[in-house]
Amino acid sequence: MLDELVAVAGGKLHLHCAGNGHDTVLLIAGFTNDRTAFGSVEAQLSASSRVCSYDRFGTGTSDAPPTPQTFATQAEDLHELLATVHEGGPYVVVGHSFGGDVAVTFSSLFPGDVRGLLLLDAPPATWNAALCGVADDGSADTATVDAGCAMQSDPANNSEGIDGPETFAELAHITSLGAIPMIVDSAAQHGYEGLDPTTASQLNEVWNDGQEHWASLSSAARLVAVDRSGHHIQLDRPDLVIAQVAELSA
Repeated sequence: MLDELVAVAGGKLHLHCAGNGHDTVLLIAGFTNDRTAFGSVEAQLSASSRVCSYDRFGTGTSDAPPTPQTFATQAEDLHELLATVHEGGPYVVVGHSFGGDVAVTFSSLFPGDVRGLLLLDAPPATWNAALCGVADDGSADTATVDAGCAMQSDPANNSEGIDGPETFAELAHITSLGAIPMIVDSAAQHGYEGLDPTTASQLNEVWNDGQEHWASLSSAARLVAVDRSGHHIQLDRPDLVIAQVAELSA
């Protein structure tokens, strides 16, 4: 087992790897979350596979971000991290939420290293603009949306140093992942409770269109509407995630 802080350009990142297998499963947590966000999934997968998870800059026990971050810088940091400790591929890359966007970027930058890609409720490239475009009607719910926009849009407002407008603009330039085997999971529950129905409907449309776009990036992709789950699919439906990782590893 490997569990240590590893020096890469810009600082140290916490990497944890356990188990053995032909492929290595990479688990990438969501925005401001550390590697523990995958709960029991990691331990269950490591019973039959090599599994690595890590804390990005500004999360867990890793160093603070040395500069403003984008999904591209985070994907490059991850690749350097794995190379430094000789955790070679091929990888089955599993990304939750913003971690899914890092996973798409990683797969675009290093396609020869990726055997399969599993996205767990990953925001589309249009999400920052959609979220920040919600009109403030004075309600507590739109105030929450405004706070979320401000948090992800300014590197000074989040622990990861993410520059939302720049990073989602970069993400929009990814137009193909070739024939990488890919599963796109979208949670069935995205009600945006509290927002007015028109705004909620618009956000749902942006999200659903975005999930279809993710599935269009690969000729070997399929889109799954995940029932009995909210945004944290790996916690609500660990059985599904484990089965899908096994499918992508086969």
